[in-house]
Amino acid sequence: MRQRPRSRLRPALAAVVLLAALGTGAAQAAPTPTQLYSALLKGPAPGSLPSALSGSKAQAAKLSSGSRSHHAVGAVEIGNSAALVGFLVFPTHALALADLKAFPPNTGPNKIVTTRPAGLPRPAYILRASSNGYEAAYAVFVLDNVIVNTWAYGAKGSPAQLRAIVERDARWAKSYGLKAMAGG
Repeated sequence: MRQRPRSRLRPALAAVVLLAALGTGAAQAAPTPTQLYSALLKGPAPGSLPSALSGSKAQAAKLSSGSRSHHAVGAVEIGNSAALVGFLVFPTHALALADLKAFPPNTGPNKIVTTRPAGLPRPAYILRASSNGYEAAYAVFVLDNVIVNTWAYGAKGSPAQLRAIVERDARWAKSYGLKAMAGG
């Protein structure tokens, strides 16, 4: 019995569709740590920043010797005189965790407010500090191979307001970081 030409094309067509799908998946692969650092350094789209960071631009930040010892790829800061979001990129999640463990955020005047902030991956911390009539609030968390730090600074007596800013900025930083990790 002779096979119809259409049925012979099905396996070949299936192979082409499979190869196209694999090619699409490869194009959407996670960026390398260096590519992620570059993507974060490009900065967010104009108008997408939370109000506390209004007018801020992304810029490279100097790596500490401790972060260099954990093989940090680079650091990016987006901020102004009242608020800041920082991204510290490492080659792996394990190295990001090692850096956080080696340099815990609750040193010096920093006091932990919570280790379970809503909407942030673990480990995560909300911290506060006060000195010389001023207060600061911080959020620190690990997002895959990146340590994310958000910070807000204000006059003494404003801890609830600063914490709200920091948590809002942290959720924005998580979203921005995930977008950069997705290659977008």
